[in-house]
Amino acid sequence: MDIKQLRAFLAIADTGSITRASETLHLAQPALSRQLRMLEEDLGTPLFERTPRGMELTDAGSRLIERARRALREIDGARTEIVVASPGAVRGTVDLGLLTSQSELIAAPLVAALRASHPELMLRIYTGYSDRLREWLENGEVGLAMLTDYKTSSQLDMQPLFVEQLCLVGGPRSEDLGKAPIGLQCLVTLPLILPVFYRGLRLILDHASEARGIKLNVVAETNDTRVQKAMAEQGLGFAVLPMGSVASAVDSGSLKATPIAGEELQRRTGLAVSMMRRNSLAVRAVANELTALTQAMIQDGRWPGATWLGRS
Repeated sequence: MDIKQLRAFLAIADTGSITRASETLHLAQPALSRQLRMLEEDLGTPLFERTPRGMELTDAGSRLIERARRALREIDGARTEIVVASPGAVRGTVDLGLLTSQSELIAAPLVAALRASHPELMLRIYTGYSDRLREWLENGEVGLAMLTDYKTSSQLDMQPLFVEQLCLVGGPRSEDLGKAPIGLQCLVTLPLILPVFYRGLRLILDHASEARGIKLNVVAETNDTRVQKAMAEQGLGFAVLPMGSVASAVDSGSLKATPIAGEELQRRTGLAVSMMRRNSLAVRAVANELTALTQAMIQDGRWPGATWLGRS
């Protein structure tokens, strides 16, 4: 098994066709087929089935694909770091996981800061819910991630960053939504647009409402924060989100928001890196820049509703 064989395998898996894979890799079809055949002979099992729809992965191919991607990412990362561009420069590609709601605040300032401090470093940003980010981190698909409502783990090095108070969010015509905090009981009669079950913010709300014997009126569920905000803006219901994720919309008048009182209605965020792999200089550089930038944004008021918990 070698790099050429893995690249051939992934190209065929991604395109579903030897013809399209050969065009992608700029490699003749017979040579590409030979690379695949050598890999299958080495592993002792077919990796694809030829069907009318194209090349489809076998069970063995499905088990190999993520490991192959991970291996090539490690090799490409090592090659980037080893090639010296200028003395003392931090180089490489870092995969960072961010919550969709937080990425709208932190992604652009982070890229700008890294361009200034480490111009030869490439940042790739992936967004999702906290449980998916944790899965990507543990699988090695990202090098570090900002996780919310995290649990301790022997596999992850977790550093607390900040805590955010949750808010009730409604459209511009919503009445009685101001700056005064409200209690969870006030949500009982409202139509709520919430994340799907077993997701970070939904778990916080479910645990708090169950502890108080309250049944929430959920009229819609979505796995996209942007959809929650759009539906709330149109008056279809109310969302529960951190103030930081809706601050710009509140400032523009397209949404209204009111804090929900109670420590149990807070979301904690930490920065996690894997303890199961050697973290490169590039990963550490991104972690340091992200931590410093987040602290500065909170202290300067650019992250509304957040309180710094990390090291000063």
